[in-house]
Amino acid sequence: LKPHFVLGPIEFILRFAWWLNLHVGGGQMEVFLFLLGYIVQLGASCLLLFKIWKFKSIYGLSVDTQVAYLLAVLSRCVWSLETRLVETKIAYLELILSTVACGGLAFLCWKLYYTTSKHSVPFLRVYVTAPMCLVLAVLFHPGDDWFSMQILVSYTMFQEAMGLLPQLYLMRHMHEVEAMTSHYVGLIVVARFIRMLFWGKMYFLGEHFLQLFFADVCHTLLAADYMYLWMRKLKDGGRLIYSQSL
Repeated sequence: LKPHFVLGPIEFILRFAWWLNLHVGGGQMEVFLFLLGYIVQLGASCLLLFKIWKFKSIYGLSVDTQVAYLLAVLSRCVWSLETRLVETKIAYLELILSTVACGGLAFLCWKLYYTTSKHSVPFLRVYVTAPMCLVLAVLFHPGDDWFSMQILVSYTMFQEAMGLLPQLYLMRHMHEVEAMTSHYVGLIVVARFIRMLFWGKMYFLGEHFLQLFFADVCHTLLAADYMYLWMRKLKDGGRLIYSQSL
């Protein structure tokens, strides 16, 4: 897969998101950054859907990662209705498309489950990380109330942060990362970096969500070495070898 195959969609997403900021988001930079992150993630999901549809296989993909992202987007469907995003019509479109994409990926993983036999270690499986993220969300969420909609916000961020770890683990134990899979993971990390900018913007506006910012920081740091290899691949081409044993 040539580098321009992924750079083209990225350029389109950036142009669309900038138009979104000027014409839909009312010039609110925080709304722009939040939606941009999820639009990039949506682009990554569409790329992965194309890959699975083309090869009829989920070899090299983590089922746990896709289920984790499905849980996160379903949670987002609830709490997004309580935020300022309801004032932005395009946010509804993004959320609907993201839900369909995550649901489609989870369905294909279930349908083509027989094409893969490799999974991450037990403590990174979704049946462990989902309850763990829910406990963390109850303990560490914005606001002073013990039970509020903010718990679901925190759960979404923690689940998305933990969700990529099974995929990174699998790629660590593969001889070579397939091209579209490498682009998918790279775009997910880019989306998280953009959301870190969103948290920074919110901080300067006086709205502090340090525990959620910390989750995205950890996510980005854990994938930092992969991002270095991915960026080098985009620049020079060639294979992406992520295995620590090679």
